[in-house]
Amino acid sequence: MSAHETGRPPNEEESESPSGGQALSSADIFEASSDSIFPLGDSSAVRKKQSELWIGRKLGKYQITEILGAGGMGVVLKAYDASIEREVAIKILPAHLSGNEPIRQRFIAEAKAAGKLNHPNSVTLYEVANQDDIYYLVMELVPGGSAADRIEQDGAYSVVDATRIVIDACKGLAAAHALGMVHRDIKPGNLVFSQDGSVKILDFGLAINLDDPTLQLTREGQIVGTPHFMSPEQCDSKKVDHRSDIYSLGATYYSLLVGKNPYEGSVVNVMFAHCQSEPPDPRSIASNIPVACVSIIQRAMAKSPSDRYQSVEEMQADLESVTAALSGTGISLPSQSAIRYRSTQSVGAKPATSRRHWLIAVPLLLVAIFAVSQLSFFSGNSSEETSKQAADDDTTAIPIPPSGDPIYVGVLHSLTGTMAYSETPVVEATLLAIEHLNSQGGVLGRSVEPLVVDGRSEASVFVRETEKLLSEGQICTVFGCWTSASRKAVVPILEKHDHLLVYPVQYEGIEESPNLIYTGAAPNQQIIPAVRWAYSSLNKERWFIVGSDYVFPRIASEIIKDLSQELSAKVVGEQYMLLGSRDAKAIVQQIVEAQPDVILNTINGDSNLAFFDALRGAGVTPENIPTISFSIGETDIQHLGASSMRGDFAAWNYFQTIDSPENDRFVKDFKAKYGPQRLVTDPMEAAYFGVLLWAKAVESAGNLKPAQIRRAMRNQRMRAPSGNVRIDPTTQHTFKTPRIGRIRADGLFEIVWESDEPVQPNPYPPSRTTEQWRALLHDLYTGWNNQWAAPQ
Repeated sequence: MSAHETGRPPNEEESESPSGGQALSSADIFEASSDSIFPLGDSSAVRKKQSELWIGRKLGKYQITEILGAGGMGVVLKAYDASIEREVAIKILPAHLSGNEPIRQRFIAEAKAAGKLNHPNSVTLYEVANQDDIYYLVMELVPGGSAADRIEQDGAYSVVDATRIVIDACKGLAAAHALGMVHRDIKPGNLVFSQDGSVKILDFGLAINLDDPTLQLTREGQIVGTPHFMSPEQCDSKKVDHRSDIYSLGATYYSLLVGKNPYEGSVVNVMFAHCQSEPPDPRSIASNIPVACVSIIQRAMAKSPSDRYQSVEEMQADLESVTAALSGTGISLPSQSAIRYRSTQSVGAKPATSRRHWLIAVPLLLVAIFAVSQLSFFSGNSSEETSKQAADDDTTAIPIPPSGDPIYVGVLHSLTGTMAYSETPVVEATLLAIEHLNSQGGVLGRSVEPLVVDGRSEASVFVRETEKLLSEGQICTVFGCWTSASRKAVVPILEKHDHLLVYPVQYEGIEESPNLIYTGAAPNQQIIPAVRWAYSSLNKERWFIVGSDYVFPRIASEIIKDLSQELSAKVVGEQYMLLGSRDAKAIVQQIVEAQPDVILNTINGDSNLAFFDALRGAGVTPENIPTISFSIGETDIQHLGASSMRGDFAAWNYFQTIDSPENDRFVKDFKAKYGPQRLVTDPMEAAYFGVLLWAKAVESAGNLKPAQIRRAMRNQRMRAPSGNVRIDPTTQHTFKTPRIGRIRADGLFEIVWESDEPVQPNPYPPSRTTEQWRALLHDLYTGWNNQWAAPQ
């Protein structure tokens, strides 16, 4: 009995034996002729014939188990790879096409194009092979169907879902464009859903590489792509660049919102409309679509490439403005004029190319020279001192532009996964600080170039990418990490290479690595003062602790329980969610039953969406049981919705509402760069001033040796947006000012308490000995199978 008949994948032994599957020859290849690869036609005769031909046979080491689809460029199969026990998709070039040299080149070009991509929002290529003149690609199996499938089944998407789909597509396209690639066939059918609901871009079969003329296979006058989503330049057989994908993405957004193609009719009429008709208005079909969505479509689908978004990152920023507004923050949706006239890069500019295939590379960021008032960020002077100095000077010094070889730094954060919506803004703040440095002449007279790497919300990825950065990247410092699980995972690598990480997030303490500079809060600068304030100022004596199941929330819980004994308060419940979990109903039910008078929340990432949604669904509001959160900032409130969060609390060292000249400039500069609707948070501010302190240390050290930079960082100080900060030379943590904020109706925080002066950091809470804390850490680590988070 074959493995297919038993309904189980073949094992290794079966795969190597004749009974494991009859090998295919080129004569066996089925000549597909339908117009699209997905979905497969409904003809039972076709299905039967294809099944008889393929299922149960072998191609190389792969056992074929199912037919997924067929089209003019090949048949797509589901297969099992017994060597590493995973299911894959295999795309095969039909025999009558493999003999056609241009088509075979295009097929191989797809492999070259897709093989360069390694991004969560594009389908991964595992292998390209040729066996007995059968050319085939082995790809990641994405099981969730395409956006086109769901339109066909259920009609249009909601505005929120359609926007999130296109945001994911923007992320995948940005990675392709950074490699000089243009997809040329973006459409709902090529956006497929992974198991976690994220979108991946499929089928780079029409892709061209702007940097490699040998891969630009289209002959002059040849039309490629899907007519309903083609750009005008594709319809006219003109030269295309990355802005052609932006047009197709705008057409796709229209289709997702209304469930129809942008233009209907014959192929000739559709192509004429792409070239001559005004961009379609989705409100003619669905009147409730926000004007901001209309504006995005109309700009993306502008006839002239110079009138479109000049990068998918720019389009993504406007899409994210829509999701922020729809989440209930009270922030206005971007108007048509605001979107249309936002400044862009030069017309026709080509996206930056990555320095290495494993980096999401960020180009050197240069801006106009800042006024003398900006110098207070670098000098450490107070605003009054800076103003006096400016008044005394007769002339304004113009910084000398950076010269010489760039100084490379790593920026390591999660751009995808459960932590992405918290960490991505931290990357932006880091890049803003680097931009400020370069506008002032750089560091040591040299520009600073960031190499941005995606940790993907997985500690193992942080480990791998840190090793690559330190061994291959020729960098002098790493800025990054959010979760303590990711930080602790990379510490051994930093110590092995004797390198330096500047870490910007509050954490649980019980750590002093000589290879880390901690610009976030220690427990005595956030957790402890916040809990004491809740007890004394809010008179809260019954506490329920909830957190993500990794090292920071677990240790924070122990600190809180020690405080409850000291203050004679009572912990009435303690529950944890796996990182990324979306199921909070059971935890919320326990909160309802326990009837605490305050919830102490250390959940991280987008699990907070599920938690607060379940809280409100159960009738738990800030009025009856307030929540004090330790990892939720202003940008998180955009996602959670200010209307439902109003009245809850958060504990940080920085809030956007701090009234100071330094903070006014920081907020103004961030909004000028990333959009007026954007907000800033504590970890963003800590990342920002961490870069500036680092620059002062490099200037002091006079060289780029990590050990000397680390030594020079100790006792560096400045007037940051949050106030006076200074690196403690003993612990390498930062003197910071604890603050408590209450969420306002506009999604910002009203500061209701702050310490009189910056607090000296103490990474070891005094309620236990150092040995006891370290023993607790050891027990957690070994209990999680030598990881810093509970196993998924």
